[in-house]
Amino acid sequence: MLSGLLEIGLNAPLHVREERLSSCPNACRLAYVSDIHLRTGRSAHIVQQVIDAVRCCNANAILLGGDLVDHLSELDRLCELVEQLTRFAPVLAIGGNHDRYVGANKVRDAVFNGGGVWIHDSNIDITHHSRVISVYGPDFIDQPTGDVRVLCAHNPRIWKTSRSVDYDLILAGHLHGCQFVAFEFRNRLFPGAFFYPYNYLSHQSGTTRLVVSRGISDLVPIRWRCPREVVLCYV
Repeated sequence: MLSGLLEIGLNAPLHVREERLSSCPNACRLAYVSDIHLRTGRSAHIVQQVIDAVRCCNANAILLGGDLVDHLSELDRLCELVEQLTRFAPVLAIGGNHDRYVGANKVRDAVFNGGGVWIHDSNIDITHHSRVISVYGPDFIDQPTGDVRVLCAHNPRIWKTSRSVDYDLILAGHLHGCQFVAFEFRNRLFPGAFFYPYNYLSHQSGTTRLVVSRGISDLVPIRWRCPREVVLCYV
């Protein structure tokens, strides 16, 4: 780490970024954790970093936003992570493109065996005080309902088709902030946004907010002005 700008390796603690859709003092707190990329040789360290970050969130639910596992050998680690996280709050999970390479059913089973809920093609309602927070996976096909409607997705390009579907919050990851950030313009991170137009931090269209996480772990762990993070959303 160099003056908080350059991170080489995975040693720095995870940043917790707050996104507030509600200023209510008893707002529901959703911790979005994406792009964990558990792989041989570093999973134990990453798992502990995620646990440490989520412990500070005091979340009402923990959403795992895909690309959870890179290697088959790490499915047991994922199961252990989910089991640890369920001590803090219910864990809801979806898959990403890397999970499909490993086998989406295998990743789903690891989440389930750890005590989590797989919502990739379904939804779950969370009752928080007098409100129902409805969380949906990216392959859910019906019209969302509930007092607050949250789409837990992986690839932010889903924004193109889902921003008009009556969600209040759409969560995504996948891009890792493109790891190197020279400047930010209109809440997009450049130069990555030249190539990936949805390389946002957050973006508002009408009543729908898109929030894109910079993720937990990278294949090549070098970042510049792009902290690895958990996103804590107040809804």
